[in-house]
Amino acid sequence: MSTMKTTRRPLAASGGVLLVVASLTACSAGGSGSSEVSSGGGLKIGHSYQNLNNQFFSDELAAEKELGKSQGVTIVDTQASDNPATQLDNVNTLIARGVDVLAIDAVDPQAIVPALDAAKAANIPVISLIAKPASGEYRSLVYLDSVKDGVNACTALAKALNGKGKVINLTGPLQILAAKERAEGCNQALKDFPGITVVAEVNTDYTLRDAEQKMTDTLQAKGEVDGVFGGNDDVALGAIRAMVSAGQDPTKKVVIGVDGTEAALQAICKGQMYQTMATFPKAEAEIVLKTAKDIKAGMDVEKNVLFPAKPVNRQNLTDMAKEAGVTVSGCVT
Repeated sequence: MSTMKTTRRPLAASGGVLLVVASLTACSAGGSGSSEVSSGGGLKIGHSYQNLNNQFFSDELAAEKELGKSQGVTIVDTQASDNPATQLDNVNTLIARGVDVLAIDAVDPQAIVPALDAAKAANIPVISLIAKPASGEYRSLVYLDSVKDGVNACTALAKALNGKGKVINLTGPLQILAAKERAEGCNQALKDFPGITVVAEVNTDYTLRDAEQKMTDTLQAKGEVDGVFGGNDDVALGAIRAMVSAGQDPTKKVVIGVDGTEAALQAICKGQMYQTMATFPKAEAEIVLKTAKDIKAGMDVEKNVLFPAKPVNRQNLTDMAKEAGVTVSGCVT
């Protein structure tokens, strides 16, 4: 495209702005620097992850690196560790490095607007991921229906419990729109099952470690529970660890997560997790690279692309693992 390589202007810092722009190559999961995997010229994609301690993003990163190498695409990544100021620096870095396309995964649809404005000023097209920005220009939005995903997950949870039992809604950070909407969708679904009691709704930072600690505290306060909805797979897996530590057998519970990470599929294989609502990291990586390549080639791309979550459980695990590009082993019968 003729407008792809014009003068690029960095994004000025703005107090209180929270940005998430999901990343594409290896950098320290705790750091804020950027790294680059070059495949000999051609398309350069800039993609800054909110937090590589999140297994979904870590898995997506690995898939994007592999795809980039095989397709001759240069990947430039940053990660903000959920820090708004760091995120602004990251966007500056990606623009300064002269990326051809930005892939942006916004925590807050309003807070992401300055990043879109900066990309427009630098003539860099944007692929917006997950949440629709409040304003600003983007070429394609790859979005989730997070409310629906929460509804479907907790409907499955309630049905697996035959409509009776005590459950915990273990959510992510509510400033992240997808986390908030998943929790809302879960609560909406459980209202249709009067025999289900939500004994606690607890926020986590979306990491396994924090979820394990929060679940441990909750079990100490609430005692035995029958099921857990985890706002993502890391949260669900943290809940499982806490159950084991508390002497509660997760194979006799109903634990459901969201994302479709390899670790979650393995937990389903072992009978510890009942189900995940899968938006496979590899699938999102493929969408990002294909859309970016089409934009670079001057092709029209779809303005809105739904990235649906598919239920994965023991009944369809083999087929879904193949789709995800992962191998599961040691499955219980």
